[in-house]
Amino acid sequence: SVVALREEWGSFKNWLDAHHPRDLDDWVVLFRQNFFMTGRTVVHEFLMSTGYLKGAHRDDCPIQKKIIALNPPWLQTE
Repeated sequence: SVVALREEWGSFKNWLDAHHPRDLDDWVVLFRQNFFMTGRTVVHEFLMSTGYLKGAHRDDCPIQKKIIALNPPWLQTE
């Protein structure tokens, strides 16, 4: 649970950061070890929405430029 991860890692974000970077398949395995009902789609959408996996915007998209300006975690590993 998130509560248990917070107790062990100090915060849920610290837990995410400690396991970053990973590819989606490895994230799915990790999430399934800690949470119920976490399939590939749920894990992908969560990690994409929080910046741990790259989103669907193309490099020439104006939204992508705004996202890049925020320096999301996925960008820090490229």
